[in-house]
Amino acid sequence: MKRLTYWWLICGWVALTPTLYAAPQIDSVTIGYSSFAGAYGPLWIAVEEQLGRKHGLELKAIYAGRIRPQQLLASGEVPFVVATGTGALSSHILGVKDQVIILTFVNKVDSGLFSRADIKSTEELRGKTIATGRPGAFADTMVRYVLRAKLGLVPDRDVKLLPMGEAQLTFPALEKGIVQAASLTMPFNLLAKKMGFRELVDYNKAGVVYPYNTVTTLRQTPAKNLELTEKLLKTMIEGIHVFKTDKQKTVAVLKKYMRGAGDDILDETYEYTKAGLETVPIPSLEVVKTALEILSYQYPQAKQTDPNVIIDPSYVKKIEQSGFITSLYKK
Repeated sequence: MKRLTYWWLICGWVALTPTLYAAPQIDSVTIGYSSFAGAYGPLWIAVEEQLGRKHGLELKAIYAGRIRPQQLLASGEVPFVVATGTGALSSHILGVKDQVIILTFVNKVDSGLFSRADIKSTEELRGKTIATGRPGAFADTMVRYVLRAKLGLVPDRDVKLLPMGEAQLTFPALEKGIVQAASLTMPFNLLAKKMGFRELVDYNKAGVVYPYNTVTTLRQTPAKNLELTEKLLKTMIEGIHVFKTDKQKTVAVLKKYMRGAGDDILDETYEYTKAGLETVPIPSLEVVKTALEILSYQYPQAKQTDPNVIIDPSYVKKIEQSGFITSLYKK
C-alpha cells in the first residue's frame, strides 16, 4: 500500500514539474523607431542580441520612415516608439494628452547648423535657404529655435526653411546650391564635416538640452500591461549597458543599421553617443521644461503646457530602486 502511495506521489510530482519550472511567458512586441542615428543603438542592440529573451520578451523593431512615429502609436500598430520627444511634446501642446515619455536615452543634442564653404558666419544666413527635416519634426523644431533664440533670425522671414525629409537628400541640395545651409543630426553632422561643409553652430556647445531620444507610449499602455512595460524598459536599459561596455559589438550593430557609413564615422558616432547616453534613463522634468521653452518659439501655447504630465518617470525609477541597473555594471 505504501509503495502504491509513493508511486502516485512520484507521478504527481513529475506531472507538476513542467509547470513549476516552466520558462517565463514570452510576450512579443514590435517597437517603432524614427531615425538611423547612433542614439538608436540601444534599441538595435536589444533586437540583434535578443536581450529581451531573459525578461520574457520577443522584441522586433520597424522603421517609421516618413510617417511620424506617433502615427504608429495612434493607429495601434505599435505600443511603443523610440523617437525624439518632439511628438509627445507637440501633442500635449496641441491639447492631445494621451502620449507619455517613460524613458529618455539622451538629453544632449548632437546636431548642428552647417553651411556651404562660401558662407563664413551666421550673419550671412540672412536671405538664404536652410534645409530641415519634416515640418514639426526634431530638426525643423531645433533650427527654428536656434535661429530665433541664438542668432536673432526669424524663420520664414529672415531665412527660408525648406523641408527635405530624409537627411541624405540634404547633401546634394547643398552641393548644387539649392540650399545654402542645413540643420543636421548625428551622424550626418559628422559626414558634413568630412565633406568640407562649415559648422556654424554646434547645438550641444550652444547649451541646448532636449529629450533627444525617448521611449514614448500611450498613457493607457503601461496602465493596462505593466509587466510588458517593465520587460521592455529593462531590455532597453540592457541595450544601453551593452552600448556603453562593448564597443566591438555595438559598432558591428551600428554598421548594420547605418548602411554606408565608413569605419571612421561609425567610430566617432559610437564615442559621441556613448558620452551622451544616460546610464539611468529617467525622464527629466527640467529637460522637458527646457524643451517646452524651445517649442514655444514655434507654438506659443507651449508656455502654458504642463510639463509634469508629459513624462512618467515612475517606471524607470522602480527598476533603478530594485538594483537592476547597478547589477548590470557590476558584472
